[in-house]
Amino acid sequence: MDFDWGDIGGILTYLVPVLIFVVINVFFRKQQEQKRQQQAVRGLLSEIDYNHKLMEAFLFKWQAKKFKTGVWKRNKDKMDYIDQGLCNILAGAYAIAEEFNGEIGTARKHKSPGYLAGIQVDRLKEPLARSRQGLKEWLELNKRKKELPRPGGK
Repeated sequence: MDFDWGDIGGILTYLVPVLIFVVINVFFRKQQEQKRQQQAVRGLLSEIDYNHKLMEAFLFKWQAKKFKTGVWKRNKDKMDYIDQGLCNILAGAYAIAEEFNGEIGTARKHKSPGYLAGIQVDRLKEPLARSRQGLKEWLELNKRKKELPRPGGK
């Protein structure tokens, strides 16, 4: 069986660019996934900070503002990259927030601040603090080791 070595050059001209494309695509997908994870964690931190401020304000004056839960609802099923213990703490904190949101919704519906009297927002204090601490630690551990150089060498 004769093999024509000239055919290898023709095959390689098609094969090498395809392989380069596949390697680059895999590399960028991994980076995009890391960015998505960090954005989700930052979104949760922002939401937790807002909810903490709302909780503190609620302790001084009853108000009918609802706690934010949107980032958690969007990402809770995709949080497999976060420690299970932290996910449980987050789930507990957001379950309490949803419970409060239901009570706040009832107070709005009946236009009665009396429904707000039964809300014990201090139950959220510890889960929010633990969630914030855990997410900040996760961000610190998962920061990019090597910062990208800025244009102009700064």
